[in-house]
Formats: sequence, structure tokens, C-alpha cells
Amino acid sequence: MKITNILPWFGAASCALALQVSATTIYLVRHAEKQDDSKDPALSECGQKRAQALAALFADIPLAAVYATPYQRTQQTAAAVANHKKLPVQQYDARQPKLLQQQLQAYAQPVLVVGHSNTVPELVKLLSGIEVAPLTEQHYNLLYQVQLGQQGSVTIRQQPFQCQHTNNI
Repeated sequence: MKITNILPWFGAASCALALQVSATTIYLVRHAEKQDDSKDPALSECGQKRAQALAALFADIPLAAVYATPYQRTQQTAAAVANHKKLPVQQYDARQPKLLQQQLQAYAQPVLVVGHSNTVPELVKLLSGIEVAPLTEQHYNLLYQVQLGQQGSVTIRQQPFQCQHTNNI
């Protein structure tokens, strides 16, 4: 097993083709920037722009499914990609990561999972056996690409998209 950090993530949407895709690829990303610290906030303006940048990244990548928790911020982030792919956003329970793991491992094509700062690293470890650094409240720009299999690997890509204002949470 190996972990690779690749920075930057992409410079333009056309670079999306640079992502290596295999039938056993699971992409995991934290939701984009949220409006506030309330229980179920929507995406901020910056978060909406980041979600659209994520959709552009996945424009040329075939996805079998898009998963997100039932919260507004994850649903809105996932919807940006799913709408472009004409896929529904499938909900999962973040409290049952092993159930999600089983569902993801059954796919023959790549899948995108949108989660939270506390669930994405947990899912990466569960899927790959590789522990990654925890996400802080400032980490919205990391994409984990997990290659399943005996010699599983995790590639971390960083999106250079930056908000013009820094008051987003």
C-alpha cells in the first residue's frame, strides 16, 4: 500500500483527464465551504463555486454513482457533480461506514463520495487500510483517490481554487 501527495490538484477543467481512473477507484472529498456553524447549513457562495469546480474536474471521468450524507452542504456539493453526470445523489449514513464500504466495493466503475471533515479520513482508512492526516475546519480543497485491491493506494490531490474572501467556514 502507498500514499501519494500530488499538488496542485488541477489548474483548469481540461486537466481533469490527468486523473488516473481505474474500475476500482473511489474518490472521496469533503463538502465545500458552508455558510455558518449551524446544524445543517447550506453552501456559501464560495462553496457553490468550489462545487462547480469539482463538477468541472469530473466532467471527463466516468462515474457509476455519487454518494453524500443527507446534510445540505454534502448534498449540494454532490449535486454539482451528479447533475452534470445525470446521476442521482445516493444518501449514506456516515454512522455506518462499513455498510458504505461494502456498497462501494461492489462497483465496477469509479464512485464519488462527499463527506465531512471527520468521516472522509475514516472512510479512506477503511477502504485502503492507509491512515491519512485528519482534516481541519480549513480543509475544503483535498480530493482522495483510493485505488482498491491487494496493493491499494491513496493519492491526495489539492485543488488550487481559492475563495476571494476568507470569512467562509
